[in-house]
Amino acid sequence: MFALGYSKPGAIYFSALISVFSLLFSGFGKYPPASFHKPFYFCRKLKRDMRTKARFILLSGLSFLLCACNGKETKSEQDLLVYTAQATTLSKESSKEFPFIAQPFRTSELSFRVGGPIDRFDVYAGNQYNQGSIIAEIDPRDFRIRKERTEAVYHQAKTEFERIEVLYKKENISASTYEKAKAEYISAKMAFETAVNELADTRLIAPFSGYVGEVYIEKFQDVKATQPVLSLIDIHQLRIEIYVTQDVAYAAQKMDSIRLRFDAILGKIFDARIAEISKGTTRNNLSYLLTAFLPNKDGEFLAGMSGKAILDVVQGKGASGVCIPQTALCHRPTEGSYVWVVNPESKQVNRRKVMVTELLPDGYAVVAQGLQANETVAVSKLRFLSNGMKVTTTSKTK
Repeated sequence: MFALGYSKPGAIYFSALISVFSLLFSGFGKYPPASFHKPFYFCRKLKRDMRTKARFILLSGLSFLLCACNGKETKSEQDLLVYTAQATTLSKESSKEFPFIAQPFRTSELSFRVGGPIDRFDVYAGNQYNQGSIIAEIDPRDFRIRKERTEAVYHQAKTEFERIEVLYKKENISASTYEKAKAEYISAKMAFETAVNELADTRLIAPFSGYVGEVYIEKFQDVKATQPVLSLIDIHQLRIEIYVTQDVAYAAQKMDSIRLRFDAILGKIFDARIAEISKGTTRNNLSYLLTAFLPNKDGEFLAGMSGKAILDVVQGKGASGVCIPQTALCHRPTEGSYVWVVNPESKQVNRRKVMVTELLPDGYAVVAQGLQANETVAVSKLRFLSNGMKVTTTSKTK
């Protein structure tokens, strides 16, 4: 290599090598070109620069590894964030909700007792009629003629019977003649009264004050006797029917009213009077039927409106325990139900076995044993917890 530096081809080759090394090592390119003919000098400089570069690379690598190790150690030391909730004392009075659809106080399908063409019928769904009002009418022409004809026969039979009765009392005629006249008189009287009733039945009268629900016929239509014409509903009070469980039915026997919340009326609660509770279960769902009535004199509520009935049921004497969110519960077939209790001072969690007696419809569970009121339990990231693990807690729920 030294001999190559003193020959012309060797100097050219050596210069090319120096150029390549200068590209690889930034510090080499600052050497002046006038010193290219000193090979030993450049070898020593190259060696020192390579040592410097190696030391720099080694120190940089060690620093990077130390930073990476420190980062992993910091991440492992960071506590797990979990959401918590406090166990609350079980209330002696719990509210239970049951769905309902409001029904009219009474509903009746009206029909004519006689048949014929409809003559007067200006009825639409929602029309209001007071008790005794005429709703519809059949053409009364034929019934009026029948009534007048039977009336004439009736008056004639009545006159003849009164004449024969006077003679019979004087024993001037036989008893058979008297009985025949009496029978004709009674038959004529019944025919006349029937004709009068049929003429009156051509008018459809509202049996109670209410609103028209549905209409089944059209004007001028020929209807038959007892054919449904329309339905009349009475909503001066609404009938509320709900199916309740046995514990609610038993407790409701001592209650006078229930609270109602309609889906269409937000933010308002109404009181309904309990009318009766069935003494036996229904055939379909083995529940008890509770019937209540809601006053509706002004017609504010409509039949068919849906909502929830709220019953405040007092818990039995044996009911005790605390309430926790159902999300705090864990269960294993071999161990049963348990929760993770958080120590408020050390922020450490410990697994504790509990006995759950009831799951409430509002997302809470009743714990009878294993937990006290005001104790803190974890409600999130339960599968990542272990006994004695330190966590960071927050009561804010997502």
